[in-house]
Amino acid sequence: MKGNRNDMDNEAIITADEIKLILDRYRIGKKPLAKLLGWGETTVIRYMEGDIPTNEYSNKLKAILDDPEFYYDLLCRKKECLTGVAFKKSKKAVMSKIMASKIYAVTYYIVNKCNAEICPSYIQFLLYYAQVFSLALYDKELFQEECGINNEHMPYLKLYEGMKRCGIHMLEGGEDFLVQEEIDLVDAIMEAFTWYGPKALNAMTSYEKSMIKISRDKYNNKIIAKDTLKSYFKDILEQYQIKSIKEIGKYPDQRILDIKELNK
Repeated sequence: MKGNRNDMDNEAIITADEIKLILDRYRIGKKPLAKLLGWGETTVIRYMEGDIPTNEYSNKLKAILDDPEFYYDLLCRKKECLTGVAFKKSKKAVMSKIMASKIYAVTYYIVNKCNAEICPSYIQFLLYYAQVFSLALYDKELFQEECGINNEHMPYLKLYEGMKRCGIHMLEGGEDFLVQEEIDLVDAIMEAFTWYGPKALNAMTSYEKSMIKISRDKYNNKIIAKDTLKSYFKDILEQYQIKSIKEIGKYPDQRILDIKELNK
């Protein structure tokens, strides 16, 4: 469909400014982007000049704008459409965008170590324990996201919903966005907790939540504040005599036995 954007109400249709943001964000040209999408070479150029995309084409562009992981998957699947230099430049840009939030760097480090053979909910357990042991052992957060309390019982709901929607896939280079101390911590968490299935980890986290004060963030969402988590797990370190990441495994090993004893 062609026409001037001012001629009709197209609030839901992607704008030329938003398309430019895609090009800048992912360091991709107009023609290469059209090639990745399997469109005519001048399609994106025409949209930038005022032609109006169909809903189908607009939705694809909006998915790319809103979801860097979607774009990464497209880029890797259609890499033969680009020159080697163009592919590497765009891949570096989208990786930087995805990993800008440390929680994604940790997540994809875990996914890569598991060869993507892990489910979104299980990743949530590992992220939660990586965060709380960073707070307790190092007095600092591993990532900035708050631990949420919600009906889905997922501490990092936005990430969980994104992985449910897009599926689990590996992203090369997640470890490049982590320092060695963070990598060592995540390795220790995986070694300590992946012995246990979802039922056991759910029992542990449910018990912990029943003992921890719930608060609200600035948007009035229920959360467990980082300071609260740090205080609770510092007590855990003392109770289970954990002095370093090498001893984190003491906690799940003993806590499961404690919970079983309580439920007798």
